[in-house]
Amino acid sequence: MSLKPTLNEYEELAKEINFLCSRLTTLSCKIGQKIGVSKEPYKLASDASKKLDMCKSMMEDLMFNHYPGLPREATKIFYHEPKDPQD
Repeated sequence: MSLKPTLNEYEELAKEINFLCSRLTTLSCKIGQKIGVSKEPYKLASDASKKLDMCKSMMEDLMFNHYPGLPREATKIFYHEPKDPQD
């Protein structure tokens, strides 16, 4: 069974992912500055940030596969200024 989120659901997922990507990037930078980029905690935080970015890219690909008629402007759903998802 293949699931197909609505466009509104994709927008909600994108808000969460964008917010988390922004926070993880900030956190990994802070960890790197405080303990050094050669330390394992920084590497783990950086890897988590990269994996979440990959997830965001894959989610965008799925959205365009589910809705092939979407205009290119729909990339703004996943790639725009991160906001708190509660807003």
